[in-house]
Amino acid sequence: MWMLSKEETRMRKRRFLYWSAAFGALTVVVLMNYYCYRAAMGKYTQLSRSYREEIAGAVQKEVSKQVEVKFEDLSEGLPVANTEEMLSVNTVYQIENYDKVKDQTTTEYETIPEELVGFNREEADGYFKKYMQNLPVEEFLNGLQSIGITTFSKDRIIVRKIYDPSKVKYRYYLIAVDGEVVVYYGDQKTVYEYTGISTDTLSKEEQMSLKNGIEVKDEDALYGLLENYSS
Repeated sequence: MWMLSKEETRMRKRRFLYWSAAFGALTVVVLMNYYCYRAAMGKYTQLSRSYREEIAGAVQKEVSKQVEVKFEDLSEGLPVANTEEMLSVNTVYQIENYDKVKDQTTTEYETIPEELVGFNREEADGYFKKYMQNLPVEEFLNGLQSIGITTFSKDRIIVRKIYDPSKVKYRYYLIAVDGEVVVYYGDQKTVYEYTGISTDTLSKEEQMSLKNGIEVKDEDALYGLLENYSS
């Protein structure tokens, strides 16, 4: 049987170790290159995606800007749609009258006042504010204390009036006007009667009272005074 010498055995071991080391080193180099390649490709993909997103965002922003400009150009001169609720001649006009003395509410329906037609909520509120500042004499005598809108739409408006007759302290007001005794309603604006009674026929005390104005509670008291002035 053929036997290797010791020298040949050592040489073979050396060659084996050499090639093993070389193969291991080559494997390490290949793996390092592979992972570097993977890392580089990942970075490239990420940068590429970011770049595409940035470009897409810039394009979308520019397109949106151009669309807005075109829309503004097209919308110029077009009538603006009015979606605000407006009162019309067909609006139901409902009034709720609350009497504080009787603690009672009554409901009635009337034709909507012509002045309210075409008004929105804010304008209608302004209308009723002016109404309170310039009360019709009937409302004053009935003791109207407040008025306001509780429901507002193009189909129906509900107005609530609060009356307190106990607040009406006097219904008539006498005063001298150009030497004549004139009777006003308690609002001191609406003439009830020109009496034809001259203040010259009255005493100095009565003339002074009429100059300052006399508040008269009711009709009985009024005609009592006028009868006294006429006698």
